[in-house]
Amino acid sequence: MVSLIYNLIIFALQTQGPPPPTQNRGPNLPLTENLWILLIAGIFLGIYIIYKSKRTTINKEA
Repeated sequence: MVSLIYNLIIFALQTQGPPPPTQNRGPNLPLTENLWILLIAGIFLGIYIIYKSKRTTINKEA
């Protein structure tokens, strides 16, 4: 009976939820600093791939 009461008390304490997050943020990851550069590089790479695929389909038709 004592263990049942103990388990109920522990369960009730655990259901209160986690503590709120702290306001201390860690240092930025290297990826976050260069995100715009990576996005622009990806856009240019996509344009290049589309250009090359269009160019090869035009050459195959001729």
